[in-house]
Amino acid sequence: MTRKLFATLPAIVLGALIAIAPQTFAYVCKVEDGMKMACHYTAQAALGLGVVIALLGILGLFVAPQVRAGLNIAVILNAALVVAVPTVLIGVCKGAMMHCHMVTLPTLIVLGVLSVVLAAIAVWFDIRDTKTAR
Repeated sequence: MTRKLFATLPAIVLGALIAIAPQTFAYVCKVEDGMKMACHYTAQAALGLGVVIALLGILGLFVAPQVRAGLNIAVILNAALVVAVPTVLIGVCKGAMMHCHMVTLPTLIVLGVLSVVLAAIAVWFDIRDTKTAR
């Protein structure tokens, strides 16, 4: 049970943080005069990716270790997208002193990298468990 929690709880917590951060403490620029900045779309993408990561973690609570390893591989891929969205795919505002550039960008990068690392460790544990169970 503790390995199951270790394999799923980080995905649930970090997925929720990825979804919530750009909407709350790592907020992005406000939409003014109908003009949406790039950081607005980054926040929307992070919301979707965070929800998917959290749902994959919740699903991992109810499946076998082999399936959980596959779900954690999906978490790794989604977390890599979390890093890619503000850096390569969509981006944030160009101004170095903008809140989205100073706070949202590093927050999403750190949360994404943590998700990748913890999910990779969980995959290793789940695969190792299936090899020793045979």
